Amino acid sequence: MKEFHSFRLDTVNHCLWHGEDRVSLTPKAFDVLRYLVEHADRLVTQDEILGALWPETYVNPEVIKKYVLGIRKALGDRHEKPEFIETFPRRGYQFVATVSEGIGTPSDASINGARKMVGRETAMAQLDGYLTHALKGQRQIIFVTGEAGVGKTTLVDEFHQMATRHPNLRVVRGQCVEGFGGKEAYYPVLEALGQWVRDSGGGSVVHTLAKQAPTWLVQFHSLIKAEQREALQKEILGATRERMVREICEALESLTAQDPLVLVLEDLHWVDPSTLDFISALSRRRGPAKLLVLGTYRPADVIISQSPLKALKQDLVLHSLSHEISLERLDESEVSDFLAFRFVDADFPSRFVNLIYRRSGGNPLFMVTILQDMVKKGLIAQADGRWTLGVALEDVEPSVPETLDQLIEMQFQQLSAVEQLILRSASVAGERFSVWAISTAAEIDPGSIEDACDGLSERLQFIQAAGIHELANGQISAHYDFRHSLYREVLYRRLSEVIRSRLHLQLAQRLKAFCEPGELELASELALHFEGGHDYKQAIRYLILASENAAGRFAYRDSLEILRHALELALKLSPALRDELEIQVLESIGDAHFALGALVQSAQAYTTAAERARQAGLKTAQLHALTSAMYPMGFIDPDQGIATVEEALKVSMSVNDPTRLAGTQMLAAGCRLVFDAWSQTDANLYTSSCETLLRHSGLDAYQRIVYAHILVLKGNYHEALESCEGSVSRMGHGMSLMAYYGALSAKTSALLLMGQLGKALQITQAGRASPDENLARYWLLSFREAWLRTVAFDFEGARRICQGSGKVGGEYPDSQGETIDQMAAGYIALYGGKYGRAIEHFRKVLNPAVRTKFFRHWWWRLMARLESINTWLMSGDLSRAGTAADSFLESALSTADPHLQTLAWDLKTRVAMAKNDFKGARESIQQALGIVDKFEIVVAAWQGYATAWQLYQRLNEHKTARMNRERAETYIFKIANSFAPDEPLRATFLAAPPVRRVLCEKTVNKATR
Repeated sequence: MKEFHSFRLDTVNHCLWHGEDRVSLTPKAFDVLRYLVEHADRLVTQDEILGALWPETYVNPEVIKKYVLGIRKALGDRHEKPEFIETFPRRGYQFVATVSEGIGTPSDASINGARKMVGRETAMAQLDGYLTHALKGQRQIIFVTGEAGVGKTTLVDEFHQMATRHPNLRVVRGQCVEGFGGKEAYYPVLEALGQWVRDSGGGSVVHTLAKQAPTWLVQFHSLIKAEQREALQKEILGATRERMVREICEALESLTAQDPLVLVLEDLHWVDPSTLDFISALSRRRGPAKLLVLGTYRPADVIISQSPLKALKQDLVLHSLSHEISLERLDESEVSDFLAFRFVDADFPSRFVNLIYRRSGGNPLFMVTILQDMVKKGLIAQADGRWTLGVALEDVEPSVPETLDQLIEMQFQQLSAVEQLILRSASVAGERFSVWAISTAAEIDPGSIEDACDGLSERLQFIQAAGIHELANGQISAHYDFRHSLYREVLYRRLSEVIRSRLHLQLAQRLKAFCEPGELELASELALHFEGGHDYKQAIRYLILASENAAGRFAYRDSLEILRHALELALKLSPALRDELEIQVLESIGDAHFALGALVQSAQAYTTAAERARQAGLKTAQLHALTSAMYPMGFIDPDQGIATVEEALKVSMSVNDPTRLAGTQMLAAGCRLVFDAWSQTDANLYTSSCETLLRHSGLDAYQRIVYAHILVLKGNYHEALESCEGSVSRMGHGMSLMAYYGALSAKTSALLLMGQLGKALQITQAGRASPDENLARYWLLSFREAWLRTVAFDFEGARRICQGSGKVGGEYPDSQGETIDQMAAGYIALYGGKYGRAIEHFRKVLNPAVRTKFFRHWWWRLMARLESINTWLMSGDLSRAGTAADSFLESALSTADPHLQTLAWDLKTRVAMAKNDFKGARESIQQALGIVDKFEIVVAAWQGYATAWQLYQRLNEHKTARMNRERAETYIFKIANSFAPDEPLRATFLAAPPVRRVLCEKTVNKATR
């Protein structure tokens, strides 16, 4: 703590204190001041400051002048007669005030705070007690509640000052903002974290975020380089709201394991839903944390807005997870105490206290404002060292307004015309505003605006200086805050609708200059101002961008709320303007529902968009909406999905665009191949469409995913994995999750058949951590893991997953889970020698009455045919097995799947061996191994080589037999070693009888698997 004159510079919390008041300084202005104070013994050049504070960034030296100007304003320093900072023209600056190391204790601060704030001694003592618990590692969640003007912020400021006297304790603050702030996910949390990151110089906080909370680090664009950001985007792709909340909770616990933190979140009556999720999750965690979260809000505003904050707070208090400090109005004795504190040795009439109490109603803000106004008017004056009333008490009462609104109105009328114009424009800009932003609306040059604002700030009227900030366009501008939100609210309400609309629109157009096309940072604020200016078309466009911003923070529920509001605004547009925007909003709603796993709602949004586009004659938009609908329908109703993409194909034929037609043909053929049946006609159409796209525009992320699935069906697993990676690298916001889930599907399928079961298991288990995070991903990866477990011979585990997924699937069809469950049950019966029961299970998969389609359903039915034949073979029914094996081989060869073809030839070999047809067996196994040589089909390969080993043993060709057994063993260990050494599935796979038989080198003289 550095001290000079009556100021204290808190270098831990990056705060400047003047007596007991916190002085507003921007982070960079604080850094400049700290550097000057720390080098107060000498002149500091501009180049030195630039090198120290902006080491890797070019900054115009003029910026230093602006920051120094802001610091001087904050300190009340004069350029011509400096007490703090002296300027040496063309050389630099020197801090000339005497600097000393400050001392103090928490108890000192508590005493000072109690003296300044009357009627709040109990509240301060409670906060001090909660802080004591937090310092012991017992996290504390505190809500300070009360009406507007009751002193919540003053209490928090005093607590802030008291808390920072504790060694290494840090206080960071974020504030909810009325209007656009409620649409920004995690708005106050990100503001507080941003302050912490900047104050810490990007050290331990950034390191912890990178390690434990990458979903949060990626939100701070200035902290990470482009290549790091790209890597982070890949790492967090497919993340969820739950992951983001969990990560920040874990990061905060790590950061507060040693050094305590106070996180202040003000004005929670304007809170966004995601911040409430964060507070709820943080409150319910049980681990130690030297953390105190302090939130403030107005209960009446929460009730009016029907905010879920009320229910959350009540639930947390009920379960002893948080505490509430409710601030009431001051009673008459406390008003008397304040007057005695503010006006020492005053000689006021005895009834003066009662007058102030009655007029203010005990509201501290109203009381202080009344007294300030009386001093300004000379009604209260100092004479001979004593404060007295300048007029009779009877003459005072009529001059005191009955409400705070009336007092603010009266004070406003006393301002100059220029000051009134500036404040009107500022009330539209928000509680914090920049001179740059309102200069157009006020129609006054920035210098005059800044001078007027400085004058108001010095007279403690309406606003206070908030320092010099760098704007998004690189300009430097002075910023100011309204002294209380009530000041802004009163001024905003008194504007006529015409003036309010005009100012909103002017401000929106001014801010729009900041934004590049697609820029997200100011989207919510721009949407608010365009809506206020009745430019609903622009408002909707920026609401769509704001929803993408929320999606970028995995706050899809927030995104949906924003988009629903955009739909409401669309009703205010003319039909000619409405259609295109409404369709765009509906598609974005479909994206958000898909990300949440609400696939029925997602499909409904897309199909509604398609119908609106059809009615409006917007064929390109209709085509896009129809193809988008295919993705959720692929999960819940593939038949309807195929019908939808067929409709899209008809539309694309009427659009004179060969590329779009090829893309739709590719999607339609690919969907039929994956969800309906393998068809060489569709395969050829798919290939020709793909070639057309590659010649013209290339494949987008979604087309590459469809391409990857077809490559898997053709056995080109490495190329499929490359296509998945390529699609992921092209993803941005919006529909990227569709491609992401598609990539997961194709990737896990490829890894499975390549024998990389361990890698596939890592993906499935990570995605199945909780069905609450994203049901679609959970559902998808559950069935991939069930499939994986059948390959690893963990049939019981596969059944548990399938049956468990059916219980949480909700709107998702059960067909895929039921199929894999029946297959696993059939395997259990087969390897248990219960052949009749095995056949029953496999027949259920083959039941012609069951027509429900799902991903690769035709492939699973072929597998059921294969295992039925294996059952007949192992039970000795050679006649039926032989006939069925021939038919199965024909079916397998009609596909392009080398895995199926290898298993079909392997089956044909074992049937021939059972019939002692060794010539036929030799020919069949050569066919099987010839396919294995061309493709990396590891799962089929070990089985093929195991059969070859058995065949050549029977033929007494022991050298060839040994070579084939060794190859089978190599593939077996390739599968086993893909697992972690301690993974139970590794042991299960190696202990399976067919695998153990190969590893134990036992000759088997009958048809076995």
